[in-house]
Amino acid sequence: MKNILCYGDSNTFGLSPDWIHGHFGRHDISVRWTGQLQARLGGDWRIIEEGLNGRTVCFDDPTMPDRNGLTHFRVALESHMPLDLVIIILGTNDTKPLFNASVFDIGMGLSQLIQCAKNPFIYSCGAVPRILIAAPVPLGPEAAANGSAEQVEKSKALAAQFEQVAKMHQCEFIDLGAVASAAPGEGVHLNAQAHTAIAEAFEKKLREIFG
Repeated sequence: MKNILCYGDSNTFGLSPDWIHGHFGRHDISVRWTGQLQARLGGDWRIIEEGLNGRTVCFDDPTMPDRNGLTHFRVALESHMPLDLVIIILGTNDTKPLFNASVFDIGMGLSQLIQCAKNPFIYSCGAVPRILIAAPVPLGPEAAANGSAEQVEKSKALAAQFEQVAKMHQCEFIDLGAVASAAPGEGVHLNAQAHTAIAEAFEKKLREIFG
């Protein structure tokens, strides 16, 4: 069995964009890309969903405690080992104006996550897993109303930066912005169609990685 840890934020948690209409909730597991990916791959694979609303790559959010992805990453790795692959799908929340972080800064934080995942002393069960860096779907223009135009542009620039970091650390890479977009009218989270597109992209990528 292949054990795949999906370490992400609200778009891994499956937060529905319908919150903007007053319907705060979570997509059903059958809709979420993690659930769809599990169904596509079958029983020889175990897709471990580790998504948290507001999770960052490496920053402490004073408005939302315990969202620093770097702080809690080792706990997740040790909780779910043995692991064959870790998918890191973060970065969108780090573009928030309150962090005042450059795309390079966010990439440096990603490097720290990768170094943590590659630490052989973490894994008392199993070997060091392979790592797949997923550049998140960029924010849509609607997100500028709740943040800033600069935040939207930073989210678009993450893919190139993350690809460079992935190459530097010899990790796999996928750009989810090439296959899906944030929900129209909300601009941050994924609708059902986007979750399906992402599940399809991940299935193809995982089958390539593991042959």
